[in-house]
Amino acid sequence: MTSAAANRPRLSESQVFGLRFFLLLAGASVAAWAVSLPDRLGAAQRWLATAADLLARLSGGDSTVNGDHINAGGLMIHVNFECTGVYVLLILVVFLIAYPASWRARAAGAALGFAALTAVNIFRIALLVRVAELAPDLFSYLHEYVWQGLFLVLVIAYAMTWVERVR
Repeated sequence: MTSAAANRPRLSESQVFGLRFFLLLAGASVAAWAVSLPDRLGAAQRWLATAADLLARLSGGDSTVNGDHINAGGLMIHVNFECTGVYVLLILVVFLIAYPASWRARAAGAALGFAALTAVNIFRIALLVRVAELAPDLFSYLHEYVWQGLFLVLVIAYAMTWVERVR
């Protein structure tokens, strides 16, 4: 068999995974756009605001929540669709689906990842509420830089830990 097809280089397992991940992520992004996902997250935004406000008050805070807004130390914090972490969770789930593992492992990884990252997100918002009360000048820096990077690191660490466990 010396045909051209036999001599064509094959994609490595890593390349197949990368291609599958890219195509699934593109599809998920188009689907999120098609259903106007940000417009459908109001309940999640309100739930996160309420949970984070409760945690902030349990730690000594004096904030109040109204829908998806938290009033803390004179700052009005809007828990918008980006604060839900939905896109980070989407990337994680697409990664788990694209990776060659059993569907059971993928489902368990997605469920645990969703729960863990949601818990971290509630903690993140509650901490930002306390920062708004105690050191409002730090709020923007912590919100825009520290937590953005930390969340990215946590997602990557979770995904890599999951990969090691399912191999």
